[in-house]
Amino acid sequence: MFKNIVLIQGRILLLTICAAGIGGTFQFGYNLSIINAPTSHIQEFTNETWQARTGEPLPDHLILLMWSLIVSLYPLGGLFGALLAGPLAITLGRKKSLLVNNIFVVLAAILFGFSRKAGSFEMIMLGRLLVGVSAGVSMNIQPMYLGESAPKELRGAVAMSSAIFTALGIVMGQVVGLRSGSKEQVLTEERVKIWAFKEKPVPVIPEKRGECRAWTLGKGSC
Repeated sequence: MFKNIVLIQGRILLLTICAAGIGGTFQFGYNLSIINAPTSHIQEFTNETWQARTGEPLPDHLILLMWSLIVSLYPLGGLFGALLAGPLAITLGRKKSLLVNNIFVVLAAILFGFSRKAGSFEMIMLGRLLVGVSAGVSMNIQPMYLGESAPKELRGAVAMSSAIFTALGIVMGQVVGLRSGSKEQVLTEERVKIWAFKEKPVPVIPEKRGECRAWTLGKGSC
């Protein structure tokens, strides 16, 4: 009987690690590397959008500037997310903070998906900022949640899973970037696929494992 209980708890812990990892630091690694693949497509889209609005193409140095902004808004969002992570973790708890963090990725996916139809490269910029906020939150709260939820003898190994999922996300971003396609596919398809893959397990699996004891003892049950 005791062995069965330990086995069930171990499986729940493993599922929790996978769910939190896919919805957390995996997204950080993925969005860190995926932006390299569509460089030329996004620059061309930015130029076409500007030309459609003003009737004149963007100079090369301004195209490079806009591209630099799109790339750099991701770490800027990460800074905001890191600052937001502390208040979220204290107010909502670790588990609920990870679930609420999905909102940023959902909004970013919508912005990315409709940016070409709307003819707005600004939507890509805002999406990169939002997905950066999500990365900043998850990079801080995910190790906290897993480390505080894991048994003492497994705490170090479980907390290190955050780095593993970051590496997996980087690899996945590079693999997805190998596939060639049209601008429409590059700007929408990969984002929608990885967003759908992320959203399925995260709201369900963490509910099977309660809030970490450190937060529960300090704030009351969640």
